[in-house]
Amino acid sequence: MTIDHHPGTPGDAPGVLLLGNYRPTLTLVRDLKSLGWVTIVGRGGGEGGAEYSRFTDEVWEHPPLEDGREAFLGALGAFLGRRSDIGVVLPVAEEFVRAVSAARDRLPSDRIYALPEPQVVRTALDKTAVWGLAQSIGVPVASHALATSYADLERRCDEIGYPLVIRPLDSTRRLGEVKALIVVGPAELASTMPAWPGGHTGLLVQRRVTGRRHNLYFAARRGRIVRLLETVIERTDHVDGTGLAVEGRTVATTPVLARHTERLAGCLGYSGVGCAQFLVDPEADGVTFLELNPRVAGNHAVAEAAGLELGRLSILLASPEPPDVPFVAGTPGLVYAWTYGDVRGLVHSLRRGLPAREALRWLGHVLRALLRADVHMTWRWDDPLPTLALFGVQLPVLRRLLHRRVGVPLGLKTSASPTR
Repeated sequence: MTIDHHPGTPGDAPGVLLLGNYRPTLTLVRDLKSLGWVTIVGRGGGEGGAEYSRFTDEVWEHPPLEDGREAFLGALGAFLGRRSDIGVVLPVAEEFVRAVSAARDRLPSDRIYALPEPQVVRTALDKTAVWGLAQSIGVPVASHALATSYADLERRCDEIGYPLVIRPLDSTRRLGEVKALIVVGPAELASTMPAWPGGHTGLLVQRRVTGRRHNLYFAARRGRIVRLLETVIERTDHVDGTGLAVEGRTVATTPVLARHTERLAGCLGYSGVGCAQFLVDPEADGVTFLELNPRVAGNHAVAEAAGLELGRLSILLASPEPPDVPFVAGTPGLVYAWTYGDVRGLVHSLRRGLPAREALRWLGHVLRALLRADVHMTWRWDDPLPTLALFGVQLPVLRRLLHRRVGVPLGLKTSASPTR
């Protein structure tokens, strides 16, 4: 393993190791550095960016987790064994949450692992388990089933009824390039998924419900909510509304969603930070629970801008004796945007044949969100390099695709893509 040291790293400050390098990692290193931590970022596990931040003190090169857990966990244990100055391990991306949580008894016990208890993580990340728990405490969940073969999938789809949503059993995996597949009938199932996808042991089939996604960012201490913020997702990086949020806003907390989140946290005895996701259909007065993520959410920057301090609390609440924490509700009325994800989604859709008119409309949405947002997921004037490095990967491709498909010569000068 090699370590890249940035100049000026203090030798006596506590260290925090962040695992999974994607957009919330960038917010975390900025916030934790301001609190006096030495910030160490694992290079893999996401689109990157945090390694270029002036708030990152070190970058740890580790074996790719996607190549297998054992090599990564062996390297992590050895690294922590050499580095007694690292007091906290903070898994950010879900695959690292899964790996570190499952291996807690194999890792040095004298560190703080900033994530909920292993049994909470297991339940939250097992969709069938957390949906069953939700139903048992009166939190509404759409009809669903687990399929383990193609014949089973066809049978489950018929039983639940179309339209429906098909998701991987393991949420860190994808169905091709998408997180979920919307299917309106048997013919579409046969055309879009003619065979069982390789590498998947199970698929979740769920009745499709309409509405907007509402995320409730929270922190809890022993089952009691101490921080809460609700956001509404207005656009995602896929034209069908699935995928990752690229634009949204914070709103006053909806009482029924707050109650559902409180019930889930209380039943689990939850200590730590997380994000509960619901679909809300105001016309039908319907609410459907989607998932519970036992980690900081992807658009973590908006939670911090709204005053939740989830980065600090993820460490504080994981300590052996977490102190009492007063309740704080997040600030409503903030608009957020993830411009890099928006542009990346546009690039992918152009590659898949997005019509010129739709591409121009999407580009207009990107520019509008860029200008009106109060909070940007990666950009900060005092730390511009991470965002510029990310766009160095996308912009040459975007320029070529737009010129070919839409006929818009952007005339942009771009440098070579940075090495990650």
